[in-house]
Amino acid sequence: MLREKFRFYSVINLFGDIFLLLFSFLIGYLLIWGHFKPNFKEFFFKASFALVVCWLVVSYFLKLYTPQRFEQFEKSFSKHFQAIIFHAMVVSTVVLLLKNFSMSRILFVYGYFLFICLDTLLRLGLMYRLKRERLSGKNVFKVIIVGGDRMGKRMFDTLNEYTGYGFKPLGLFDDKAPNDLAYPLNGNIEEAKKFAIENKVDEIFCALPLRETEKINQLLRFSEDNLIRFKVVPDFSAFHNRNINVDFYGFYPVISLQPEPLSNIFNQMIKRSFDIVFSSVIIILILSWLIPVVALLIRLDSKGPVLYFQNRSGKDYQIFKIFKFRTMSVTEADTEYVQAKKDDSRITRVGKYLRKFNIDELPQFLNVWLGDMSVIGPRPHPIKLNEIYRPIVEKYMTRHLAKPGLTGLAQVRGFRGETSDPELMHQRVLADVFYIENWSFLLDIKIILLTLWNMVKGEKNAY
Repeated sequence: MLREKFRFYSVINLFGDIFLLLFSFLIGYLLIWGHFKPNFKEFFFKASFALVVCWLVVSYFLKLYTPQRFEQFEKSFSKHFQAIIFHAMVVSTVVLLLKNFSMSRILFVYGYFLFICLDTLLRLGLMYRLKRERLSGKNVFKVIIVGGDRMGKRMFDTLNEYTGYGFKPLGLFDDKAPNDLAYPLNGNIEEAKKFAIENKVDEIFCALPLRETEKINQLLRFSEDNLIRFKVVPDFSAFHNRNINVDFYGFYPVISLQPEPLSNIFNQMIKRSFDIVFSSVIIILILSWLIPVVALLIRLDSKGPVLYFQNRSGKDYQIFKIFKFRTMSVTEADTEYVQAKKDDSRITRVGKYLRKFNIDELPQFLNVWLGDMSVIGPRPHPIKLNEIYRPIVEKYMTRHLAKPGLTGLAQVRGFRGETSDPELMHQRVLADVFYIENWSFLLDIKIILLTLWNMVKGEKNAY
């Protein structure tokens, strides 16, 4: 019954998306022209056919509506956003190939913009509804955990703590004697089978050590005979916080660490497209007038060039020159690199305010436009700083798997400014690595909004 209901949510997702897609283009049509033209019916029929068929094809290949027991909003949004971008590309191609049919580019913009907004609201609404159901005890699978070692206990505690997963653990079972464990068991494995039948358990989570193959196979056969779903919980604690992927080479499973999201060519296209559009807007609308204003202030305040160039390490440790407004006196700015400190005498009066509100970093939008950097990513460190921390901070070089950014997750979490403390650098690196391994377009948007807020209120570590 629960599985049918869960599939029902997938169907609601599909038909909801199709309805919102057509509704968005209909509203976009009215916003542009204000009324229905004489040929509207014929146009909308052809447009609807193309939009719906392309959406079904895209969603099938991207497995958009494959039932997921639990999915974070960020991942769901990112997956649907990718589908919308891919859909727009497919529809554009189809429209170009069709004879006697055309679609306004402005309608494309209006339609897809509205669809993204409305589809996001649909995602939020469905997830909120599902969460409320599970908190009230509905739409919950009854499960037992077999295996009383560390992984079994962790799984039992996790399912109890995170009710959003939609599982209700009824018991923990193992053949070990109770005095061998620091927590109580509900019985042995034979008692687990009886318990599962009496309580109509939906799934069995097997956390037994993989070397106990006979017990695992017996439990698997029992599950199959009684139509109970069977899941294995292996101990991958050595790969904590890493994405795990399982491939099959013939009949043999091979476990690999899943590559970071930005190794996917489609994700790279999304991020680079956003970088080009966003940096172009900033360069045209802001830097075009801000650079002359800031240049005048810098020249009035101190002698020297307006812009400051320094070698930094980028993706794959490629060296590039970063652009910044000069904030230090020229006699100091060109000497060997020394980190800026609080109340640093080298910083000019104008430079103090440029640093406080991150204005000194704005010329780096030119680096973004040129492709050396991204809007969001790990901050590029000076070469000397890399040489200092590379041997002493774990995963330090992992930061270079992505393009450096104007701002990043570490910065909005407060890890910016002086980095003389190895522990603070370690925390910064952890944030950067988390970003690389868990990238999504929505995460980039969140970081941009948090950065704007920090620019408005100022940051205590900006000096």
